[in-house]
Amino acid sequence: MGERLLILGATGRVGQMLRRYWTARPPQSMDLVYQSRRLAEGHVHYQLGDDPACFGPVTRVLSLWGVTSGDAAALSANTTLALEAQRIAAACGADHVLHASSIAIYTPSEKPHCETDPSTPANAYGMAKLAMEQALAAATGPQTTALRIGSVAGAESLAAAVHCGREITLDRFGSGHGPHRSYIGPADLAEVLAALSRLPAATLPAALNIGATHPTRMDQLLIAGGWPFGWRDAPDTARECATLDTTLLQSLVSLPDLSGNPAEIAAQWQRWGPQ
Repeated sequence: MGERLLILGATGRVGQMLRRYWTARPPQSMDLVYQSRRLAEGHVHYQLGDDPACFGPVTRVLSLWGVTSGDAAALSANTTLALEAQRIAAACGADHVLHASSIAIYTPSEKPHCETDPSTPANAYGMAKLAMEQALAAATGPQTTALRIGSVAGAESLAAAVHCGREITLDRFGSGHGPHRSYIGPADLAEVLAALSRLPAATLPAALNIGATHPTRMDQLLIAGGWPFGWRDAPDTARECATLDTTLLQSLVSLPDLSGNPAEIAAQWQRWGPQ
């Protein structure tokens, strides 16, 4: 059997962008299977607890499904979904699962986070993703990698404001700039995920930061995309830097030199982002 990648949560914001890109530029020598918990054309309909035989055999699983808001009880579904992904992977013969985690699991710091940094999340979402990672570390079955993703252009709160036409106001810090974040464009993310899915499971770490070669400023990204915004003085509670060290990622896959360029990120957002 050739490479066959199952994407769980394919109708979410990130999943939709990935499918849009992969439809136009299919990964070489890889079949893609998309899952949805609601009826959707081109997707395998699957609800939690269903028989995974509906997917057929797969070599890898990309688990994108999760909960991003709500109280602690709602957010605890992230662990439930991750363990369900493990069950599906085992039943379908996959040897490895890529699980979507988040930069939010790290202890806040002005320095770029590397995978061995402390994990003391500052919010409930980060705590839920950390709990998910801890449950996976104790789980049996296929090997796992927690993808600690920064900001996917076109899929986060800034993108929601742009596409809803809401007035955007950025915090301006003492540097004279807005928030500094580890973005990655949807096209680059798709290429990274396909490349990781081809690597031998034994070569993949338990945790891996996902972002461009270097972070970018929100104001630079908005200027590059031609999206208007205003300023306010950053309150004392605002966090200027939330960035990732992607050295480990770059040792595993090739990231384009322009992956951290605001103009390139904005162009990918505009082409592959929400329609």
